[in-house]
Amino acid sequence: MMKKLLLGTLVISALFSVTAAAENKTEQAYVSVEFSAKLDGNEYHFKPETSPQRIVSLSQITTEMLLALDLGDRMVGTAFLEEPIYPPVKAAYDKIPVLAEKWPSYEVFMSVKPDFATGWANSFSKLALEANKIVPEGVAVYVPESMTSPKADVNTYFNDMLKFGEIFGVQETAEKYVAAEKEKLNTVISQIQAYPEKTAFIFDSQDGKPYTFFDGYTSEMLKLISVKNIFAGKNTGKTWAVGNWEDVIMSDPEVIIIPVYKGFRNDDDYDQKVAFIEAMPEMQGVKAVKNKNYIKVNLSELVPGPRSIDILPVLAKEIHEKP
Repeated sequence: MMKKLLLGTLVISALFSVTAAAENKTEQAYVSVEFSAKLDGNEYHFKPETSPQRIVSLSQITTEMLLALDLGDRMVGTAFLEEPIYPPVKAAYDKIPVLAEKWPSYEVFMSVKPDFATGWANSFSKLALEANKIVPEGVAVYVPESMTSPKADVNTYFNDMLKFGEIFGVQETAEKYVAAEKEKLNTVISQIQAYPEKTAFIFDSQDGKPYTFFDGYTSEMLKLISVKNIFAGKNTGKTWAVGNWEDVIMSDPEVIIIPVYKGFRNDDDYDQKVAFIEAMPEMQGVKAVKNKNYIKVNLSELVPGPRSIDILPVLAKEIHEKP
């Protein structure tokens, strides 16, 4: 979740044709779908002539999205597992090769002959696999809008899942998934009491300054349970980015939400984050610190994906009913 570099615009139109593979899913006749991706400052346009058959997912988030659509048999590689995989899709996940703990090298990535890749936008930057190297090799790239747009909400996520359905020719599966998730969301919201609004600071990490969430999916999902992100609206155009402690102190949040990582980064960094905050003299007057009101949550439950709706009633109860 790194800051995207917008260095310029290079438009590359690509028509990708893949070798026909035996489909073990029921598909409609494939209708070529256009999509684009802004990667490392360049804009790429894609229009596959047939549905991609060899997918690599470079993010746990997109891995779980694809597995929710039962696309595991087309996935030839995954990477960047930040915590234990979502239990409902674990059996399918275990059958897919793991190419790297973090990001695979270009050589490892290309060794599985991918025709499609997805993940966070920074997965296709100089930090990882440069788009300008893999796109010319016939690899189409799609980055879900719900993961990158500061205007994203739950409907953006649903549209991303429908877009995956179009790209892979499994529209019916995607439509059924979205319909079921919408029904689940409506049920969840109807069961959540009309709590008075509370303010929250999302403390992801720090390097002198806090790395936090500003605008987009996570802030909009918190709104559904009467929680206002203190950084929402303070940095137009940003989702995850660096904030400052002065704004945290002035906003005086009632709750501090702490995403935890249990993969290659570390076993569980929750205690270290709490200790860091409580060691800051200037934070001692903040309501959340005075009341030790810290909420521990997995990162995958705060970002777009199958878990983000399931967690809403749990978060609502922890935030609003904590003594």
